[in-house]
Amino acid sequence: RALEAVAARMDRRLVADSSGVRHAELFATAVLLEFSADTRTVRVVTCGHPPPVLLRAGGARELTVAPAPPLGIGLLGVEPPKEVTVTLDPGDRLLIATDGLWEARDGAGRFYPMPERLAALADTGTAALPDALWEDVRHLGHHVDDDASVLVLAPDRSPR
Repeated sequence: RALEAVAARMDRRLVADSSGVRHAELFATAVLLEFSADTRTVRVVTCGHPPPVLLRAGGARELTVAPAPPLGIGLLGVEPPKEVTVTLDPGDRLLIATDGLWEARDGAGRFYPMPERLAALADTGTAALPDALWEDVRHLGHHVDDDASVLVLAPDRSPR
């Protein structure tokens, strides 16, 4: 529940910072992650942000997370974001991409099929994966019209 409390505090801060500001639209989408000390589990909360994608054994799947509004909209009176816990296997990676990539569209207006394409790219090395994803988006003729960032997390599995 600690991540849910962090999200609530961040939301209150953004609401407070935008109060009294004329026509303020201060909000942010967020993914909050907390890895266990041994990196075997990760707790995840999303607030208006696309879910992380788990890359495992040559495949990819979106993490199932409860939808929550972006931070700064005001979570008071709204169901708070719910955290999910994911157990990570050796070699697992988490990919987080901003909505600019999820919402990239081709000439016919179709969204970039993120999980399906990541499954095809899943064997790409961790360091090369962001560039491979960008190249794939461009190769398929999708256009990015919004902010676009990619983060690939590969938790360390070495003994401490």
